[in-house]
Amino acid sequence: MIPLRRYARKAVLFGLRRRQVCARTSSRRSGLTLLEILLSLAIFFGSLAVLSQLAWNGVRAAVQARLMTQAIIRCEAKLAEVLAGYEPLQAKTRVPFSDNRAWTWTLVVADTNYPDLMQLEVTASHRGNSNMASVDYTLRRWMRDPGIFQDAALKKKEESQKQ
Repeated sequence: MIPLRRYARKAVLFGLRRRQVCARTSSRRSGLTLLEILLSLAIFFGSLAVLSQLAWNGVRAAVQARLMTQAIIRCEAKLAEVLAGYEPLQAKTRVPFSDNRAWTWTLVVADTNYPDLMQLEVTASHRGNSNMASVDYTLRRWMRDPGIFQDAALKKKEESQKQ
């Protein structure tokens, strides 16, 4: 039995010594190495570059959406003016809007395969300093030829004068 106790006593002492040796080596190495610092800086700047690119894409998409919305509203407004008779029904090219000279509009009046219909095409354009600030939007609509209504009104007036 005695040899067994000696072996157990040596094992306990060996374990204590091993812990002491590990504690000494870990206390000596408390800082970061140059490789670890460089690796963390590379990860940081890489993620910073990715996030800045995402932010730039978001800004560009917001500008494009705002300009496209303005172009749609301007097209609808100008088409409503033409249909109401405020603007003459004649082809016009690159006429600036009265509220903002950077925006222009174009009206194209075309015939269709049907004799009573005309095709109106209104285009609102904005030319900026870059491709990001440039936008075009075209709106097409068919309308009855106003000459038909005028001819019908004249014919009705002549008939009423004959009677």
